[in-house]
Amino acid sequence: MINILLPSMGSSEFFKDSFFPKLLTEINGKTMLELVADEYRAITGSNCIFIFPDEDCRKFHLDDSAKVLLPDSRVIKLKGQTAGALCTSLMAIDSINNEDTLVIVNVDQIVNVDYNEVLEKFGKEDADAGIMTFPSIHPRWSYARKKDGLVVEVAEKRPFTRDAIAGFYYFRHGADFVEAAKSALLKRSNLNGAYYISAAINELILKGKRISYYDIEPWQFHSFYSPAKIKEYEESFK
Repeated sequence: MINILLPSMGSSEFFKDSFFPKLLTEINGKTMLELVADEYRAITGSNCIFIFPDEDCRKFHLDDSAKVLLPDSRVIKLKGQTAGALCTSLMAIDSINNEDTLVIVNVDQIVNVDYNEVLEKFGKEDADAGIMTFPSIHPRWSYARKKDGLVVEVAEKRPFTRDAIAGFYYFRHGADFVEAAKSALLKRSNLNGAYYISAAINELILKGKRISYYDIEPWQFHSFYSPAKIKEYEESFK
């Protein structure tokens, strides 16, 4: 079993004037939620877990839409904001604190890649965790330092290398993520009060775990973090 965790709790300044939740933004005739569901249903043996704001489920039925798209998925509804993606992800602890493989992904992106191939690479390399990287220097992303075929350090919102993390985090065992996340919280490893998934990767590195990576090209990565990036994606089809 591979648990695919899709936390969607953070608000966005780019979409603050939108009536509907960001996940219901239409892109080439499909909602963002539909595009994301199409991405991860292709992973063999996967089970998707969504984390949504309770208010968006009550007002716009995001949970029902997710169930229509992925009938076997689980939806967790939170009544308030958390202190970042790391904390949000821990709200799924009942489903992920086990020996099953865990993948945590940004819910506002798609990547032109064969995810089964990515997971196969991490498995062959006996990786305890893995990330997907692409070349960039924009401080919007988190970054990884690589050495001898492994990731040896990550940093949030600081381009100290050209290897940006493409919002895809693999953990061979979900329990490893849970323990690493707890350790990051105890150490208060946050950036401006927010806790990111990358902090768990650093904790695993400190424990001597093997962190692998899968490189992609910039054109393969499509982040929908702003209306401008959505328009750019739509224009690429014309």
